[in-house]
Amino acid sequence: MRPTIAYQPALDGVRALAVLAVLLFHGGVWGFSGGYLGVSVFFTLSGYLITSLLVHEHDATGRIDLGTFYARRLRRLLPASALCLAAIVVAARVTDWFDRVEALRSHVLGSVLQVANWVFLAGDGSYQNLLAQEAGAASPLEHFWSLAIEEQFYWVWPPFITLLFARVAARRRRLAVVASVTAVALLSAPLIAAVWGPDAAYWSTPARIGEILVGAWLAVALRYRRSERGLDQRWAYAAPAALVLLGVGVATFPAAGGPAYHGALPLVALVSGALLVGLQVDGPVQRALGWRPLVGLGKISYGVYLFHWPLYVVLDEGRTGLDGVALLAVRLGATLALSVVSYRLFEAPIRHASVPRIATFGAAVAATAAVSVAAWALVPLGLGEYWNVDAGTAEAAAINPDDDTPLTPITPAPTTTTSAVPTSTPNTAGTTEPAGPAPTVPPGTTEPPATTVPPLPALARPLRVLVVGDSTARALGTGVVTWAAAHPELAQAEVVAAPGCGFVESGERRIGDSIEPPVGCQGWVAAQVLPEVAALKPDVVVAMVSSWDIVDRRWEGEAMLTPADPEFAAHVRADYTRFVDEVLAAGAGGLAFVRHPVPNVWWLDDFTGQSDPARHELIYDLYAELSAERPQVRVVDLAGWMAAGRLDVDEAVRPDGIHLTPEAAERVTADVLGDELVRVALGLAGTWTDAP
Repeated sequence: MRPTIAYQPALDGVRALAVLAVLLFHGGVWGFSGGYLGVSVFFTLSGYLITSLLVHEHDATGRIDLGTFYARRLRRLLPASALCLAAIVVAARVTDWFDRVEALRSHVLGSVLQVANWVFLAGDGSYQNLLAQEAGAASPLEHFWSLAIEEQFYWVWPPFITLLFARVAARRRRLAVVASVTAVALLSAPLIAAVWGPDAAYWSTPARIGEILVGAWLAVALRYRRSERGLDQRWAYAAPAALVLLGVGVATFPAAGGPAYHGALPLVALVSGALLVGLQVDGPVQRALGWRPLVGLGKISYGVYLFHWPLYVVLDEGRTGLDGVALLAVRLGATLALSVVSYRLFEAPIRHASVPRIATFGAAVAATAAVSVAAWALVPLGLGEYWNVDAGTAEAAAINPDDDTPLTPITPAPTTTTSAVPTSTPNTAGTTEPAGPAPTVPPGTTEPPATTVPPLPALARPLRVLVVGDSTARALGTGVVTWAAAHPELAQAEVVAAPGCGFVESGERRIGDSIEPPVGCQGWVAAQVLPEVAALKPDVVVAMVSSWDIVDRRWEGEAMLTPADPEFAAHVRADYTRFVDEVLAAGAGGLAFVRHPVPNVWWLDDFTGQSDPARHELIYDLYAELSAERPQVRVVDLAGWMAAGRLDVDEAVRPDGIHLTPEAAERVTADVLGDELVRVALGLAGTWTDAP
């Protein structure tokens, strides 16, 4: 019979509290903005338990059987993980639940190969900056990053302990080595945050490994202290103090920004370590955490953590028709039910089965290979971000700058026409032509009203359109490009977008608790937009930014400003004026600012003010001022057109409350924007465009 450590029910109680904090954090429950600290508690507890097992085995037998250790870990962790990943692969193939998830295939492969944290870090996302990510749908595997870090620890730490104990006999020297490794890891966290930024501080293994090593160091220290003098009863006071501090952190740490993303999580690990020490002696907290319901939840906490996030993603407001407490109850109920079934019928039987090690390793390799192959074969690549355009369509719509024919009418414009939607597409001959199957009108929406405006004349060549801006411009540009590819005689279109960037490149902006310059955005117009304008000679540049230019900002020597401050407006006006002048000087025939619909971010805690219409009015007013001052600048009121048909509040049109779907963007272009852009280029009046 293999040596093992004594079971402590209170530690399962700690697991239960930690996973509850995560569940409520992901459920958006007030007071749990720092619920992700539960992961840090898991890390420290895991380090403590794993190292305790290793030290106890060495003390009992004089050696550590690494083969048996890894066989136990595989039987404990892999079955539920493989089941979860396989279910997601199948769902991705047979349903549309994850169609809009960026890079799902790489997320599955990263998760099954235990490197998910590095996959996420290498991508464009940001755990702490959801707005910067601007994702159309959450990945069902976003939580696998923490499991990957733990699994990486499991591969490295047991061999290290085995080697250390084989080479170093003195207990104090062993403890000193473990303490030194732990100290280096703890100090590396703020250094990584300072050098590589908040994402690396949260996701990278070197920045988080110190939290696990705190538990590992405690395991060695407590083992040796018990064997020498025992643990003083006064340590029981550490448990309630640590529990209170952790509770305060869960309630007060912000979800975006804050200490967790600047290298402070080692301090949380020290508090978690104090809790573990306090639970080693009898006390009220130890007895409370041994409460049977808590212990029961702790026993299935691995499955709860595994399954909760995919269920949260699938059981959203749109699919359930629920919100608030009712939605949370459904999510929690489904998570607990699935976790209990998985534990009793799948995880526990495999974990406790008498299986030879070679069979365990063979089954693990087979399961890993099967999930990997299935992910590669079955998970659709899709378009990544759901608002991206595919390469074939982009090529078909590409601008031909070598055509020197002037953009002039070749027939006179009739006096009036009625523009109806959505059964025909405007053409440049002053009539309407069938457009094939009309873009689908999302269910539950109201059609924008028909309008009467002078129709357009036929043009000597296709209109050249360049769409520029942030990811919302890219989403809109997808529709413009798709429409142009379908109607090459009417238009040619390309997109230059910098997600997360606006036309205000100066100053530092606030996102949550983080105040920093817009990384990667300084100089993006000069580096990306102006060369394309000069090369493509667009008849009209379409410019749109949703929220980046209205978040709080500070400039050198000034306090943090909001759009309501005159100094803020002056800075924004200066940057926008420069943008307009540079684009026109580079060769654009005209520039159309698009009044974007205000974000309706029902899925995101709005920590930026992006859903505040008053902030967006600053940009709207600036568009009007620039249009009044420069005849080449016009304003297209896309926000007004969408509001007229209540498309701005339809989740089928903007699934994330920010970005148009490709279908909606194509409809917008076919029904209104394409027509209005021709009017901008020709200097004609439009229904949704300001007067020339």
